[in-house]
Amino acid sequence: MRLSPLLIDDHHVWDIDLDEPPCGRWCDHSLYHQLDLEKLLKDVVNHFVGQLKDLPAYIRPLVSAGAKGSARLGGRLANMVAGMFGQEYVREIRAIAGCTRQPLSYVMLGNLIYDLMQMGDQAGFGCSSYSCDIDGKPTLVRNMDWVVPRSTGKFTRVLKFHRGEDHYISVSVLGCVGVVSAMCPGKWAITLNQAPTNGTSPGVFQWPVLQRLRHCCDKMGSYEELVADLQEYRTMTSFFAHVVGTKPDQHTVITGLGSEFWQRDREEPCLIQTNHFVGEELEDRNPPEEWQEGKDWYCNDSYSRMRALTKRLKDPPKTLVGARRKIMGSPVTTSDTMQQMVFQPASGYSRIWVRR
Repeated sequence: MRLSPLLIDDHHVWDIDLDEPPCGRWCDHSLYHQLDLEKLLKDVVNHFVGQLKDLPAYIRPLVSAGAKGSARLGGRLANMVAGMFGQEYVREIRAIAGCTRQPLSYVMLGNLIYDLMQMGDQAGFGCSSYSCDIDGKPTLVRNMDWVVPRSTGKFTRVLKFHRGEDHYISVSVLGCVGVVSAMCPGKWAITLNQAPTNGTSPGVFQWPVLQRLRHCCDKMGSYEELVADLQEYRTMTSFFAHVVGTKPDQHTVITGLGSEFWQRDREEPCLIQTNHFVGEELEDRNPPEEWQEGKDWYCNDSYSRMRALTKRLKDPPKTLVGARRKIMGSPVTTSDTMQQMVFQPASGYSRIWVRR
């Protein structure tokens, strides 16, 4: 099916009040979507069961037990994650599992899916993003090719995290308390792209990436503060965070390598990121482009998407409608594209499309 608009209005955006206790923030949202959440979590579990043999040996017992709905493992996972970065997000996850009567281990696996797939060197987030100025305002355009599970588009929801009068919107998936894509009107927009794992130094007992991005967004600080926060703590696995602010010079990609961080700012009219390392300091960590098969999933496809966007953006878009057109069509938009969005934080403009 085609990508279709996801409405951003009072009937389709769910409030998450950060002033409430963590155990109460998600109750209304989770109960309303209880049946859909159950379907999504089954899709997640079925994927991991099917791919179990491809995961590293040190992960298999954990994922296998989690897929069986082990209450003991769910508690152990929750306690382990809580030990990494505190209790707040773990309490949210426990609350979602409790009020929907889903195994805690299922909800934990759903929230750790990015990091678990990274550890297993599996494809999942084959994303493309670019940013440029339109009418002097930084604009972030993005495809999320998140194919695990393929029902991701169908179960996409928009969340409004708020504390008092401050808020940001997050393009999320049911049951996920982390952040993949978000915009804080008048301040910044951010999207996550999956990064290669070779040449990185992940830390198993560090921040999960999606929850790390959520922690940075929850502060609702300035663009400069967000960029600095993204480079403050070690994460479980590697990532690319594409960030824009409200001023013409506020475009950057933060590359997280686990314990190291690199910042790449815009030099051309458009800043582009797909799923391989860019820049003299990092590009030697990419395997040869001719490795097109096997686990080196990001090589050929990522390069072809980068080349296509580079060619298209020689003539940068002049309108917000034109901004989306640049990212449409093969090889950038494919049947794997589950979410598509255009964010312009300076004007508060946001448009989202999903594959149903």
